[in-house]
Amino acid sequence: MKLYAGKIYWSRTKSSEMKFKKVDRNIDTDVLIVGAGMSGSLCAYVLSLSGIKVTVVERGKIGYGSSAANTGMLQYSNDKKLSDFVRDIGEEKAVLFYKMCLEAMDKLTEIVSNLEEETDYILRDSINYASVKKDRDILLKDFEYLSKYGFPAEFIDGEELKEKYAVDKAAALRTWHDAEVNPYKLIQALTKKNIEQGVVYYEKTEVDIDRIADEKAVTADGYNIDFTSIILTTGYTKIYPIIKDKCTTNRTYAFASYPMEEAPWKDKVMLWETRIPYLYFRSTADNRIIGGGLDEGINEVEYDENKIKEKTRKIAGEIEKIFPQLKIDIQYSWSALFYGSADGLPFIGRDPKNPNKYYLLGYEGNGTCYSVAGAYILKDLIKRKHNIYEEILRVDR
Repeated sequence: MKLYAGKIYWSRTKSSEMKFKKVDRNIDTDVLIVGAGMSGSLCAYVLSLSGIKVTVVERGKIGYGSSAANTGMLQYSNDKKLSDFVRDIGEEKAVLFYKMCLEAMDKLTEIVSNLEEETDYILRDSINYASVKKDRDILLKDFEYLSKYGFPAEFIDGEELKEKYAVDKAAALRTWHDAEVNPYKLIQALTKKNIEQGVVYYEKTEVDIDRIADEKAVTADGYNIDFTSIILTTGYTKIYPIIKDKCTTNRTYAFASYPMEEAPWKDKVMLWETRIPYLYFRSTADNRIIGGGLDEGINEVEYDENKIKEKTRKIAGEIEKIFPQLKIDIQYSWSALFYGSADGLPFIGRDPKNPNKYYLLGYEGNGTCYSVAGAYILKDLIKRKHNIYEEILRVDR
């Protein structure tokens, strides 16, 4: 199953690329991580930093899975608002989950500061604006919960929004502790750092997921990998039976414009709207615009390049309505798969039938943030320590 189609942007920004051999013999490790995308890279970093012997296997090339189609908008806020989580899972769990996300963003900022390679990671404010006038009440309700619990958020009315950001909408929420990133560069930088911390990598090595035993995995070529714990960070490549009935499958569209001479809007804030599915867009270090949206409940990418271009031109047109002074010239357009969950939460935790098997599946639109949180949760679980977030995200909930 293809995870994206069209012309993606991030992999074209590489200056060099690391290559690794495939597993060609029986090996052993403390923790085996299956998948070397964003989730696997962050998990390997956190575990190896704590002194755990880690091996990572990737069935393709590192950074070319679902992470390659990531738009690199990192926020503690979620597709599902705090007020909606309060309604669905109760105030205590909802606030705890949002605190986990805020904590994860701050931890990611710290992680990036320890990397030697450039990642284009820049702290940015986010503007979540009302798509239509009546959505002002949605934003105000959410702000009441965010402010009640001390989350970094500000409610902006329409007049101030237009004056400060030239966005002519009824209201918006501004949040901070958010960031933009080049996801491909971040994965490459993490990989290099992980190697320094003793992590062993293998590419073009597929593990037979269905044949995982208590402490043994088998590759497609028949080699054994003995482990104490195994973590599945496989992104959107496989839907596991334990979560099959709790998942939603969608495809989205995104583009990267040609660079502009100057920043396209004030403070290069990241913007998204209240409508579902929503329009989202940001700029890059070299003043490109990255935009996405028009999500569809279809479990297959769009392969027709003309249709991809048509969809992304429509997205660009919506951005031009927000900022009429812009004329967006698209250079790269792609369609990509992404998975969600019925309750809006990712799947992170131990397999109830195998105490040595763990999942880190950052489903929903905040995958990188969830991956950071998940790495720390799984570190605690592997070390047989309690983590305050584990119960909310357990895979058998």
